[in-house]
Amino acid sequence: MLLAFVPLCAVLVAAGTSQFLLARAVHQDVQRLFEELREVALARALVDELRGVQQWIEAAPDATTANQPLVLTDVRAHHRAALEHLDRFQQPSDPSRADHGSVETALLARIRENLTASKQRLDGPAPLRELSLPIEAARHDALSLSSAIEDETRTIGVDLDQRSDDLAQFLVLLGLVCALTVGGLGWLLQTRVLRPVRELRAAAVRLSRGELDTEVPGAVPDELGDLAATFRGMAGRLRQGRQELELQVEQRSREVLRSARLAQLGTLAAGIAHEINNPLASIVTCSDGLLRELDRGSSTPQSLRDYLQILQKEAMRARDITVRLLHFARHDEPRREAVDLLHEAREVGAMFAHQLQDRQVTLRCESAAEPSPTFVGDPAEWRQVLFNLLRNALDASPAGACITITVQAHGDGIRLQVRDQGPGIPVADVDRIFEPFYTTKAPGLGTGLGLPIVLRIVEAHGGRIRVDDGAPGAVFTIDVPSARGEATT
Repeated sequence: MLLAFVPLCAVLVAAGTSQFLLARAVHQDVQRLFEELREVALARALVDELRGVQQWIEAAPDATTANQPLVLTDVRAHHRAALEHLDRFQQPSDPSRADHGSVETALLARIRENLTASKQRLDGPAPLRELSLPIEAARHDALSLSSAIEDETRTIGVDLDQRSDDLAQFLVLLGLVCALTVGGLGWLLQTRVLRPVRELRAAAVRLSRGELDTEVPGAVPDELGDLAATFRGMAGRLRQGRQELELQVEQRSREVLRSARLAQLGTLAAGIAHEINNPLASIVTCSDGLLRELDRGSSTPQSLRDYLQILQKEAMRARDITVRLLHFARHDEPRREAVDLLHEAREVGAMFAHQLQDRQVTLRCESAAEPSPTFVGDPAEWRQVLFNLLRNALDASPAGACITITVQAHGDGIRLQVRDQGPGIPVADVDRIFEPFYTTKAPGLGTGLGLPIVLRIVEAHGGRIRVDDGAPGAVFTIDVPSARGEATT
């Protein structure tokens, strides 16, 4: 920024030097002007005195001391005054130019010579006509002297006018340079101070909003550049801290998800045990019946056939239960394949068959179109979503209620709705139900991890979830895009 002052400083130094010289010249010109004005006055007075003498010579050429003493007395007075004016021309320090001084000295010498000659004649008995030639010559030289002095005065005036013009031009140039300097300073202030400060402020505001990928400007090696470098370092450390935090959150989320899945499997254990116990009890009963038939030695083929059919049916039933359990519990690496939410809802609903029956709750899975719409996603994760929503709906449903799962196309995606007929969710809890470990269930009946896991899975698939009042009950609505990449098998 100091470079902006270089032109101004250069102009000021040059102007100071030139103005010092100009001031000296003006001072000398003023001194010369005063001197020339004084000499003009003396020259005019000298011409007037000599004219007075010449007028007496023309009026009384024969006058002498003897016949006209008064005339001679007045002539001597004019002559003496002319000599006095001539003496006053002599100055020890005349500031006049050398050429003008030489002309002036020559004229003064001739005037003095003529006045000296006329004085000798004036002191004698000669008549006034004898003074005519020297007085005329002296008067002619006095007029020439006056004219030379006036010319010198005009020359000095021209010089002063020229220096005045030079001073005016200098002031214009100085004003122009000052204006350019101020403009340059304004431009530098705008580009090097104000704009970087605005950019730093905008970057600081974005950083304060959490936009840690913000690029902090400022590469000029000055105080603002140092401040910008400090901001960049701070932003880099914040980005690194956020990346580390996100990595830790992701790791903790996977751990929480595994813990939640184990908890859900524990919840399933009781129901699966009940489901498997029923076919196992039938198998045991049929086995006892076969043993009794064998003990009695009965050879009735129909009873044996019936028992074997029951054994086969119940064994297949137990196999289906375990297959569904393994299908739900398996969680490999994330996959992208076609997901049929209606099919997955029916698969998950089958796991809750005994609980639905015990609580006298009806489950209805519906789709507005056949076949139901599909999208690309991870089927295992969406079974997790359906399991959590269905379990919450079942926990909230009273006896005789109905849980409805609806799958339909919506816009350019798919909408999944799970509706129950329970008491609904209090307004004060709507904003918090997706927070980890927040639950409205009684102690020991919920971990508060189900809905946060649902939210994470839905958002990972680019979807949105919300909860509304179903009057009665609650309605969970999930909107997911119909395509999220290529399906893999």
